[in-house]
Amino acid sequence: MESAKNLNLTRSIGVSNFNIIQMQRLWDNSEIKPAVLQIEVNPTITQNELIDWCREHGVIVMAYSPFGAILGRKQDGPPPRADHPILTNLADKYNKSVPQILLRYLLDRRLVAIPRSTNKERIKQNIDIMDFTLTAEEIEILSSFSKNYRLRTPAKWYSHPYFPFEKKNLTDAEIQYIIEHSKED
Repeated sequence: MESAKNLNLTRSIGVSNFNIIQMQRLWDNSEIKPAVLQIEVNPTITQNELIDWCREHGVIVMAYSPFGAILGRKQDGPPPRADHPILTNLADKYNKSVPQILLRYLLDRRLVAIPRSTNKERIKQNIDIMDFTLTAEEIEILSSFSKNYRLRTPAKWYSHPYFPFEKKNLTDAEIQYIIEHSKED
């Protein structure tokens, strides 16, 4: 990546799904430092320690899966859901939708939110979040939902020695099952 940057083939270098150990190793062993780290961030996985590291080192954090399991797309995720009173009360207070509250939560944490949608109306709603801000207390309340729950775990890399996420004690057969079924994602 540094060669591509030196040849002016890219303006900057970004990485995704790195943990603090990997970021520090990259930082210590690179001439050109990464400008961006793309990670999953939402109220159920706040990633405070990693985000603090990035801020200390001037790395911008892009937050993917900004809604987590809150909108109910994955039923085994921890609470809250979109109908949680805290979320609906905030939505009512600001005359916004719950997804808009979740996106604003990320912006007010100084993160770059990257929601995914192909629905024209939802894309418009996702952009319509610049006319309000959450209070520090509201951000803290939303952050209290954190359970370190990942909506997306790139299981195809599960057996890699530098797999960036927490590993459960799984048998080889269970790991193989995860890898095979992650191809469906």
